[in-house]
Parts: sequence; C-alpha cells; structure tokens
Amino acid sequence: MRQAIRTVVWGGLLILAAGPAGAVKTASWRHEQPEEFNEGTFEQTAVSSRGEVLLGRAVSVLHEAQEGVEAVNALARGPDGAVYAVTSGDGTIFRVSGSDVKTFVKLPDKNVYSLLFTVDGMLLAGTGGEKARIFRIDRDGRAQVFHEPQGARYVWAMVRGESGEVFAATGVEGKLYRIEPDGGKAKVLYDARQKNLLCLAVDETGMLYCGTDTDGVIYRIDPSDGRAYALYDAEEAEISSIAIGSDRAVYAATAAAAGAKPGRDLGGKAGGRPERPTTTTAPAGRAISRPGPAAAAESVSEMVQAMTGRRPAPGTGPAGAENAIYRIDRDGIVTEVFREPVMILAIAEAGGTVYAATGNEGRIYEIQPQQEVSVAVAKLKSAQVVSLLRLEDDRLLVGTANAAAIVRLDAGYARNGTYLSPVLDAKQIARFGRVRWRAEIPEGTRLTLATRSGNVKDPDNGPWDAWSAEVDATAGVQIASPSARFFQYRLTFTTTDPQKTPRLGSIEIARIEDNQRPEITTLEAGFARKVLQIPALQPLKAKLGGLAAMAAGAGGGDVKRDPFVIAWAAEDPNGDSLVYEIYFRQVGHQRWVRLDKEDLKDTLKIWDTRTVSDGLYEVKVVAKDTPDNPVNRALTYSRTSDPVLIDNTPPAVEFDRVEASGRKVEVRALVRDALSPVTAARYTVDSADEWKALAPADDLFDSLQETLEFTIEELEAGEHRLVVAAEDEQGNTVYATRAVTIGP
Repeated sequence: MRQAIRTVVWGGLLILAAGPAGAVKTASWRHEQPEEFNEGTFEQTAVSSRGEVLLGRAVSVLHEAQEGVEAVNALARGPDGAVYAVTSGDGTIFRVSGSDVKTFVKLPDKNVYSLLFTVDGMLLAGTGGEKARIFRIDRDGRAQVFHEPQGARYVWAMVRGESGEVFAATGVEGKLYRIEPDGGKAKVLYDARQKNLLCLAVDETGMLYCGTDTDGVIYRIDPSDGRAYALYDAEEAEISSIAIGSDRAVYAATAAAAGAKPGRDLGGKAGGRPERPTTTTAPAGRAISRPGPAAAAESVSEMVQAMTGRRPAPGTGPAGAENAIYRIDRDGIVTEVFREPVMILAIAEAGGTVYAATGNEGRIYEIQPQQEVSVAVAKLKSAQVVSLLRLEDDRLLVGTANAAAIVRLDAGYARNGTYLSPVLDAKQIARFGRVRWRAEIPEGTRLTLATRSGNVKDPDNGPWDAWSAEVDATAGVQIASPSARFFQYRLTFTTTDPQKTPRLGSIEIARIEDNQRPEITTLEAGFARKVLQIPALQPLKAKLGGLAAMAAGAGGGDVKRDPFVIAWAAEDPNGDSLVYEIYFRQVGHQRWVRLDKEDLKDTLKIWDTRTVSDGLYEVKVVAKDTPDNPVNRALTYSRTSDPVLIDNTPPAVEFDRVEASGRKVEVRALVRDALSPVTAARYTVDSADEWKALAPADDLFDSLQETLEFTIEELEAGEHRLVVAAEDEQGNTVYATRAVTIGP
C-alpha cells in the first residue's frame, strides 16, 4: 500500500495588534538552504544537500578509548563475525562483538594503521614509526612478526590477492610490496615516485588500485607484473581512501589539509532535481582491459587527460580549497560525486550509495550520486572520523580520533531528534507573526516547533522567555513568544518507524519591528571643497557634478565653480526609505523658510545663495520615513547646522595714493569687506594677460581690511590703465581701475 505522506505548506497573513508606532513592512527569517540550516545545532538530525532537515541515524558510542589511544585507524570484519579495530597511541587492537568491545591484543609497536585477514582467518596488523612491521595474530590474541618490509616506515594499507598473497602499501618511499601468504618472501611490486602509498583496494579481477600523497595520483597496478597506469591525477594533494563500487567503478576520496575548513558545511543546493539517475556513456573504443606501462612521472597529467578526455568539474572552490570523492568508471571517465570543505578520511560503497567519514567536524555523509543528493547523517563529538565499515545489515561502524572512540550508526532513522536554530537577531525589538513552513510528514512521524525570545544575544548569559509549548507542524499558528530583539526556534522530529522521517524543506518566521525615528548623524553647509572633505560626507562627491549641471540648466548658469552645498548623512534603524525637507533662516529671525517645495531623496543640495541677502544663516534638514509608513505613524527627525556665512558682495578697493615718478608708479590701496576676510589681491597694467600677485603691508591676509603697497616700474611714457583685483573668503572678486600718466 502506498505510504501516506502529509505535505504541509502553511502560510497566512501577519496579524498583529496595532501599537502606537509601527512600520508596515513585514520582515522575516527564511531558512531553506543547507548553509542556512548549518548555522544551527543538530541532535540526531541532519540536513541534505537539497536543504531538507530530517532525522539522522541513531548513534551509539560502543567504546571511548582510554588515555593513550589517539585514533581508531582501521576496521575489518573477521571470519568469526566480530569486527576488529586497530589504533595508534598504545598499539591496542579491539574486538567488537555486537555492542561488546574488549581489548584483543596490545602490540609492541604503538601505532597500528592497517589490518587484513589472511586466507586461513588470521589477523594481520600493519604498524609504523621508526620502522614498519606486519604482525600475525592468532585467534587467541598471540602476535608474532609476519613480515618487515625493508626500508619502509609505515604500512598504510593491505589487501589480499587471489592466491592469498598480501599486498602492502607503504611509506615513506612509496613502495607497494607483494608478500607470500606465509610472510616468508616479498618483493617490491611497484616503486612510485611519491613518498607514501596511502590506500589500497582490489577489484573482482584482482587488479590493484592505490592512492598517493604529494600529487594525489590514483594508480592501477597489475598484480602479475607490477605494470602501473595512472587513472587520475587529482587537484588535491592526497588520495586518502579508495573503494571498489558495486557497479565496478573506482571511488577515490581526497584529504588535503587545506581543504578542511571548520565552520563551513554543505554548500547551496542545486536548482531542481535530476529527472532520472544519470549514466555515463564512454566513447566507443575507450574500454581498457589491461593497462599499459606507466608513463614518466612528469607526464601524469597529460596521460590522464588523454585517457579520460576531460577533467571533472573543479567544484565550488579553487584547487585545494575543498576535498572531493571521484568516481572513475571502467572506461576511465572521471566524475565528481561529492565536494565539501572537509577532510575525507575513509569511504565505503554499497548498492550505489557512498559513505564518507570526515574531519575536522566529525561528520559522516551518505551520498547518492545518481540522485545528486548527500546527507550528513551524523555529527559525532570527535573531531575526525578516520575509519569506516559498512556491516551487512546496513549499520555503520566507525572509528574516530580526537577523541578516539568506536561508534555505531544504526541502519534506520533515529527515533527522535532536534534541530536548534541559531540565535536570530532582529536588530530591534520585534513582534513575531505566523510561522510558515514546507514539510513532508509521513504517517507515523511527527514534526513540532517550539520558540523562545529574549533581549540578550546569548540565552545562557541572561534571562530569556521560556520555551513555548510544542506546536504540531500540521497546524498554522501564531508564534507565542513575546516581543524581543533575539529569537530562536527548535524543531523536534519523531518517528515510530525507523524507515520513515519527517522532512522540512523550508521555514519562515515573520516579524515586525516598532517604528523608530530616523537620524541625521551630521549636517554641514558651505563650499563643496570644504564640506565634502568631511569623512562621513565624502561619498557624496560623486553626485556633485551631476547636481551642478542640473543647477546650471535650471537657470543658475553662472553657478560658482566651487558651489555652496548643504550635505548630510542619515540612517533609519528600521531600514525605512527616507525623504527630506530643507529650511533656512537668518540668524536672529524666527521664521524658517522652506528651500524646496518637493521632498528630496538625495542627501546633497546645491544652494544658489544669490537669492538671499548677506548675513549669517542656519540650515535645518528634516528626515521623514513616510515612504514606508502611513502618515499617522511616520516619524521625523530634524538637525540644524551651525551658523554659516552667506556673502555675495565683493570687497571694495579704494586707491589712497597713485604717484608717478619717472618711469615708475607707487601705489597704495585699501581693500575692505563687510563680512568676509580678504584672501587675495593682484594687479595688471594695460590689460596684460599676466597678473602679478600682491601681498598686504603686514604680509598676512587675515582681516576684513588690508592695505596694499606696491611699485610698478619700467613704464613707457604716456597713459596707462592699472587694474587691481581683490577676493574675499567667499570667492567674491572686485576689479578696481585707475588711470596713470607717465611723463616724457
């Protein structure tokens, strides 16, 4: 019978009691992307790459290692049905039977990295440190040296060949050893140029696959003669794990340290879903049954490109920024099935599903490449999940580091779990409306919501309102938490059937803030060259040219090159749009005069001050949030400038003495201004293009009255016309003319 699923999509109008002042714009927090949910806390819940929150796998910690055990490096199921786990730190090998974990043996070598069962059911354990050894351990836990690979310091991985021979991947000389079943004889089957062969796998034909450090190369090696072929040269530096899929494809994971970035999780979900499982069709004639000899090391990349025809898509980040799982089919076509900012330390595959153990956030992923979906089915307390074993009943057994533990993940969904959102900040006191969500809730499952609010960011550092009652996701409800600045929600997922889980696709929390007054943070009036140097007003420089052109076109054709401007900076706590009114009045007067009839949107205004008489003036700007609020709820704020001088009258020049003597003229002139200090003076004779600067008698232009004394020499006989120009601080200039005659 078809499973009953309730698809719930709740919406509704925001219905809130009217307060004394409230903006009408409704804001909301909406979570639907994986990275948005990943800001929260998962307890036996998970989020998929499609942005669905669901129950994770039930997690049971079977064993927490004592001090001295650093990591559970490898897991393998023995002929007796028990699972054996090898560790680094104190050389312990554990035996796991059901939920019972006991010490099986302690080896003299402290760091054990790999294990393998021989054809006769004995356990082999590969160690590392100053030198590498392989121990053979019988069923009673008695250990003896099986083989010592000459020159090797680490036995990173082992697999068994068709005839019971043992293949060992080693470091730090990058050699692959072939060891006879009794451990007596061995030879180097392949000597790679990389320092370490980190992982090893064997397919159903007996072909070997190993991954390297340094260059991230995946080799395929013929066990009969050691001929090697590079299947792929990854962008990442380390191939950490290889698994042979049920579809005979090779899956390879990378673990470049630079690609693990704590705090970053699944990226944004792709738009849409695949219509059907995708398949890879290899070009005709590309199938490879036996590889040829390995090419020279420096041509690995070219060899890979020639074989695959293309490199896989690089993912969302630059090379080395993340890690990936690659799938290499039997024809050599490479595709990328997973890429995230984690170290992928171990992988397994079953029935088209790939499992990945990662660090440095202790996540275990379940990846379905054909459906283009991945789910972090568990997040463990340990920082790294370093080993992974899939059991026949679909349960997962994993080994961890920091801290070292053996953990089991059940096959089905956890019975219950919670998702706790991050603390959401409305920036101001807000009232909360209805919750809207999109969810699928199969029969036998339940999804509920609880909320709380407060006015301190951390709920643990101050009192918040208590959690509300749990509300079923099948009912659209008003949020019960009281008005506050900060808000948090909690989702609780439950199921009575481990094969079913609620799935939340999106959730949206509506809120509305009390309206607050806008604010004008600074206001200046004066010449643009000075006003627009103020840091808060410098961004307005870009607008000045356009406004000056508009002013000139509107009848102010002789607007000064340095115009008189009114400039201000304003902000609104609610993010409302603002408009402005500008007023002015002469100091000592009561009445404010509005400068523009229409409200302004810009925060820069050019003022043609020729329209007012000289004197000291104040300017007032009023900010209004009326565009986003009804008239009866809109708020205003006004700010008045410091008094600013308006002076449109140039100085006056009075010639006190103009005396000719021979071919020279001595001049004494007085320059006076009623309001502004005199700032410059110059003269020219007979309309010459060259003007000569003048200095006042006391050498300083610093007052309303200045005396100019100068001599003009080498004048020819006859009448001459002298012009003196003087300028005040406001840029007003006067030109005074005097005729003078030089005798013969």
